[in-house]
Amino acid sequence: MPWIEIALSPHSEWNEDGLKDWALALGAFLNERGSEPDPQIRMLPGYNVVRLGVTGIEDLTISSTERLVIIRGLSLNGNVESDFARFVVRFALQMGALGICVASSDLSEKSYWRKLGGVIRPDPVPLVGSICREKVGVKQLYKFGLLVTYEDEPILCLEPIACNAHSPGIVSLAQRRLEKMYGGSPIGFASRMAAHCPWIISKVQWTDLLSFSRLQAFEILAGTVNKNQ
Repeated sequence: MPWIEIALSPHSEWNEDGLKDWALALGAFLNERGSEPDPQIRMLPGYNVVRLGVTGIEDLTISSTERLVIIRGLSLNGNVESDFARFVVRFALQMGALGICVASSDLSEKSYWRKLGGVIRPDPVPLVGSICREKVGVKQLYKFGLLVTYEDEPILCLEPIACNAHSPGIVSLAQRRLEKMYGGSPIGFASRMAAHCPWIISKVQWTDLLSFSRLQAFEILAGTVNKNQ
């Protein structure tokens, strides 16, 4: 499926606190044009999914970690959908997003997105071979969100979460310090595919990436927490 990206240069900081208001604004916009949206926000670690319940418009994913607005299931069948797409670009800029990603299955829509500044990205391809530990890196993104890279390419996003038990593997000093700081409960990471990942990865590769990045992730997270205290 074609993946289209519109890079943005926001004039404000990332502002996800007003997401509920934004969802209502999107619903009101569609309502004025004859639709009957029912905005629902599903909150998940590091991102939120806004389901609008309108034919031709599936949902928006607001990625805090990557500062992206991701559109899925939008079919440009008429003026309503085209106006909505332009509205989302303004919406993303006002939120302080760095870009908009669009998953579009209709090749005829490419010219429309190009007029809005969209660039067609190649489809991801399978990552061949076993994961090499030396090629795995971790970078800080927005706030406490982390990005796992492979060969310097983005591959997974991590978001710290409270857990019921420790994951298998070494418990580092940085991890113990963080857990002690936050009441002693185990801390882990929710993981998901990065929007700009150029690969399709297997379950085994995903597990290895998490295993090889875990110690680095806790060290960076501990440093981030110390800076914010």
